[in-house]
Amino acid sequence: MTLYELMNEYATENPTPSNKEDLTPELGRSLSLLHSSLIECDLASEEQGGTSRLIADSCDIEPSHLSHFIVAYLPLNSITKKTEINHVLFEIYSFFNWLDKKKIAHGFSNTNISQLVKQLCAKLERCLKLSQLLDSESSRVLKDPPVIQNTLNDVFLVQKIKGNFVSLKGRYHEKLLQLRLPPDTIKLIQLDDYLDLIVGDTSEKWVLLEAGQAYPKIKSNESLKRFS
Repeated sequence: MTLYELMNEYATENPTPSNKEDLTPELGRSLSLLHSSLIECDLASEEQGGTSRLIADSCDIEPSHLSHFIVAYLPLNSITKKTEINHVLFEIYSFFNWLDKKKIAHGFSNTNISQLVKQLCAKLERCLKLSQLLDSESSRVLKDPPVIQNTLNDVFLVQKIKGNFVSLKGRYHEKLLQLRLPPDTIKLIQLDDYLDLIVGDTSEKWVLLEAGQAYPKIKSNESLKRFS
């Protein structure tokens, strides 16, 4: 079964309220948010009845997808109150627990999800502040915009930090590019952060034109083993 089909089966057995703006209201509020977040992470999906639905396998999920969901996607969708966040995360945990009970393999089968969530929540404040500073830098650039030869819109992975420069590798554009950023922004950036950016090539340098969310990549050895 696809991820969407599994989510739909869970929601049928465990119905919860949804909102009018949910793209997949049949999944309930929390799973609908996770479903949309996973599509943004480029998990396999296809149009069905005018709506994108995941066709990826449950084993295609990895810890960095949960990082995107908690650190980037939820704040973007105004899910900021602690009680609301806790409710959403409880529903997500319950879904994966349901998969375990049905002996359905998934990408978090060997991960302590509760500990991973705690790790990610601890990174939330830094990443939100970083997103704000990146947005401020893009606003500064656009006040007196340089002549742009080319633009790239991508989710970039921070691979190197040296001085006031970060070396970035895009999800779709794998050639490394260097971007100069203010010192207070550099201080908040860490290796293996994902940065959702639009950058412009002036032929002399890359400049930041628009900034979205920042969130950390979680390596498999960082996500605590379930039985450790």
